[in-house]
Amino acid sequence: MKKVPIIFKGDNEDFGLSIVSEPFISKYSSNSVNEFDRIQKIAEQTKGIVMPGLNTSIINVLKVEPHSFNSDKPLVEAQKWAEENFVGIYTAHNGTFNEFEYQISRSAIHKYLQPSATDKSENISIHLSALKNLPEVIDASIEVEIHADYTKVNGVRSVENPVNDKILIHIFYGAISHENKLYRIKTTIYEYRDTNRTNKPYSFEVIKIELLDFVESNSSTSAPNSPNSHGGLSIRVANILQNIEKSYDKGKFLLEESEKSVDYFRRSIL
Repeated sequence: MKKVPIIFKGDNEDFGLSIVSEPFISKYSSNSVNEFDRIQKIAEQTKGIVMPGLNTSIINVLKVEPHSFNSDKPLVEAQKWAEENFVGIYTAHNGTFNEFEYQISRSAIHKYLQPSATDKSENISIHLSALKNLPEVIDASIEVEIHADYTKVNGVRSVENPVNDKILIHIFYGAISHENKLYRIKTTIYEYRDTNRTNKPYSFEVIKIELLDFVESNSSTSAPNSPNSHGGLSIRVANILQNIEKSYDKGKFLLEESEKSVDYFRRSIL
């Protein structure tokens, strides 16, 4: 699979930048370990690489039906169902980037259903409904940020802490509808320096947001007639990222930093 660089449009010239050609750069690079190390260094220097173009990007809204785990122990039921149906290797067909592989394991499913994961979502019901559609959620999401894997010190992760140099963290955001309500879903995916290890969705969280500026799915920037979209509708990424800060650079907002990304890479890399 070839990398296709995104070209940034400047005032007088075009700026080619392979760093954002696709989310999992190391997997497709001719010298993947060196490329991984290069991206990790930039992620540390910037306290997180924010993808350019977020303010003008559009994604499909994924319609998610209510989950069917109706026993007196829905989390146990959900874990059993997911282990029977989800364990394996997947290929994401993200519309913004080239496809990439990832693995859902039994241990990952177990983590998705722990309080440390479910407590971050709006409620258990929407969390389980999203779980039943996790591969489709990843397909319908857009990569927003890449940051280093900061280790915990006294239970806290910080840019001041040592970095686990074997992992890069990729943050994706998507939009889902559930019972006529709109939610923002954040998925965290691990990329490993060891290219023999498959990328892994590590966690996800689902937060309710207001129904904002939808555009019709026949726009050239979205997938027309998507069977999983909410009534054929899409949403501007800017609407689901309003007031969302970078993961490890508080006070800096994703949409503002996305606008600055071209200038940063022009100065630091090109």
